[in-house]
Amino acid sequence: MLTELKLYSNGFVSIKPYLYFSTMPNPKGNPQNFEPAQPKGNEPLTDQLSFRVTKEMKEEVKAKDDPPEFCRQAIQEKLDREK
Repeated sequence: MLTELKLYSNGFVSIKPYLYFSTMPNPKGNPQNFEPAQPKGNEPLTDQLSFRVTKEMKEEVKAKDDPPEFCRQAIQEKLDREK
């Protein structure tokens, strides 16, 4: 850690510590984590949708293997039935 000291004419002393961080890459880092997620379907998933549910519904959905995909399939099934 480096420290900067300044002495002002009124006798005030300013002490500023500076931390310098290394710009070296993390050797344990995984560059694949920085790639954007690939959509599972044919169309890209660009929009978001949010809605309110009961606490019990949320817990049941969160217990699924892939909660977002489960919700997308459930909504699509309902839309197909209404056509």
